[in-house]
Amino acid sequence: MNKIRTSRLGNAIVEWIDHPTAVPLTILALAVFYLATLVKGQNWSGDGSLYILHAQNLVEGRHYLDTGYLLNPVSMFVSPYGYPPVFPLLLAPVYAFFGLDLEAFKWVGVLSFCFSLWLVAKIFETRLERRFVFFLVLTVGLTPYLWDVTNVINADFTFMVFCYLSLFLMLHFLAGDQGRLQASGRQIAASVLIGLSMYLAYGTREIGVVLPLTLLTYDIVCRRRISLLSIAALGIFVIFAWLQSIWFSASFIPEYFEENLKHLTDKPSSPAEMNHLKFVDLDPRNILDRAFGYRWALQRFWPSSSSAFINTLNELLFNLFSLLAVGGYILALIRRITVVEIFLAGYIAVLLLFGAPPTVRYLTPIFPFFLYYGFLLCQEKIFPRVPRLKYLVAGGGFLLLAIISLPVMTTVKYPQLEYGITHPGATAMFRFIREETRKDDTIVFIKPRIMALMTGRSSATWPSKRYSSPEAMNHFFEAVHADYYVDMNLSLWMRPLTNSERPSNCFRSVFKNEYFVIYRYRNRFCQELE
Repeated sequence: MNKIRTSRLGNAIVEWIDHPTAVPLTILALAVFYLATLVKGQNWSGDGSLYILHAQNLVEGRHYLDTGYLLNPVSMFVSPYGYPPVFPLLLAPVYAFFGLDLEAFKWVGVLSFCFSLWLVAKIFETRLERRFVFFLVLTVGLTPYLWDVTNVINADFTFMVFCYLSLFLMLHFLAGDQGRLQASGRQIAASVLIGLSMYLAYGTREIGVVLPLTLLTYDIVCRRRISLLSIAALGIFVIFAWLQSIWFSASFIPEYFEENLKHLTDKPSSPAEMNHLKFVDLDPRNILDRAFGYRWALQRFWPSSSSAFINTLNELLFNLFSLLAVGGYILALIRRITVVEIFLAGYIAVLLLFGAPPTVRYLTPIFPFFLYYGFLLCQEKIFPRVPRLKYLVAGGGFLLLAIISLPVMTTVKYPQLEYGITHPGATAMFRFIREETRKDDTIVFIKPRIMALMTGRSSATWPSKRYSSPEAMNHFFEAVHADYYVDMNLSLWMRPLTNSERPSNCFRSVFKNEYFVIYRYRNRFCQELE
């Protein structure tokens, strides 16, 4: 009797998983869970601050690039002068309704993530059975790293939405029955949708340029011709990308800023530079190093545990699944090449050529594809021969995920957020800048974009160590017309500032707490000492 009940229960669960509503309901449940478990606070990464500054400008009618962030040519690279506009466009309504509410901005990331899950499920349904799509969505949704990212304001999940939308539209209009597109009206609509979605991905993150290259490659390799639909879509993409480049040609960095710093650097800055072409690195040894680096970065998606046994098991499973994913990708190429295979190859190629350090963040958009190809090989080659193995793998995988991931996502503490820009010590420092300085003052700080957001003052990062002697610091402050220098101890997250020395005799302390010291710069301080 118990066996019969267990069998019925198992069949009922399988039937529900195979139901068309299973994936949407799972995504809805994940959305509720993510929103309910968001951690308050914001870390010291300045990317989110610059996105919010752009959104503020869109709402308040200022030029998009007029953020107060001054790109410093004699410092370490902080970020481009501005970021692409699509993510700030999504943040703008939040700012319009809630103001500078850092927690409200996180909702954009959560909702984008959940919508991207639905789109990627629609893409994978073309080859995967619904039950495999269900477990793929559940696995991605219960990955602690991705839940962690929703606590940070960045454009990664918004990029995933428009990237997956582009691939979905390409699959729908290019790989299906071409008879549906005979009508000129449908061709125009398809071209507009594909071209616009490709730009929206590119307008979120520049690596979206892989999408038009994917479309072009698919036509050449798989269809042996470039269709009018693709030409029109590519044309729409190029027009929007060109308009964006014109918009970003402006600069609000004072003319004297770069001119006065020429004596401190041999390489003039490019304040409005938006692309990352200068990071391209074609050295074969470096490419190989990045390939190994990304292999280890990919393993970070596999949840870790305090148990050495579970971590060892996890590593074995990761290596095994990596082999399955490679086999599944080869199988997909043999069966029928689609835009999905071309996109994945192009995206990985760009990462390997991009000279930035290999980090897990860059792999976020393709992590679902890693799972997809592993599941595809299991579905096509392994489970048909051992049918009952699928239930053992599914049950064991879900149990392992639940045991490791759920405790992490519900109880873990994040000092990076707790000791971030909303910490009482930081808010006191920002309050002093807002209330005790003039609006046209310039602040030198290691996190200039955060300073510009939280105080409304222009801010530049401090000079590199090469220019950190007392005389050089004085020259730097005179050159950029800077008024204040803020010192802090930033190591992974904010730590108490046990020792702080003024850069030169021209600086005088005007504010101090456990974490920050603010120095006022005045040439007359030096003269008084003389």
